[in-house]
Amino acid sequence: MRARNFLLGLTVVTLFSLLVVGAYVTVAGYGGACGVNTPEDWPLCNGQLIPPPDIGSIVEYTHRIFASLSGLFLILTTVAFWRDKASPSTARKLLYLALGSIIAEIVLGGIVVNTDLSAPVVTLHQALALLVFGFVVGAASFNHASR
Repeated sequence: MRARNFLLGLTVVTLFSLLVVGAYVTVAGYGGACGVNTPEDWPLCNGQLIPPPDIGSIVEYTHRIFASLSGLFLILTTVAFWRDKASPSTARKLLYLALGSIIAEIVLGGIVVNTDLSAPVVTLHQALALLVFGFVVGAASFNHASR
């Protein structure tokens, strides 16, 4: 139970960090700094595993790293809640919704790159990110309330 709760807290923090960095990428205009062609520029950065040493590429690549960590932590958290049948069922269901949504979010991130940062697609990407975060915060709330 303790590991499950730690993972959930870590997932919330990582997703929040992802939202903050993602918003900064958008506001600062760094959305295309790692290139706008898939598959060579996504999930890589300008076709490279390590981004070039310029601020825009580093900021955008940081967003991609947080996205990878968030996805990994969400998977681990969801599995931990799924395996622990004593975990609150509402929290588990919200995590299942978050996991399904983050898969769609990852695909949409690639579409954002491939559509040369189309404003409607970027907006949908940000809206779905907030939904994923909301599902996980909801899961944390139900988990906390059940203790």
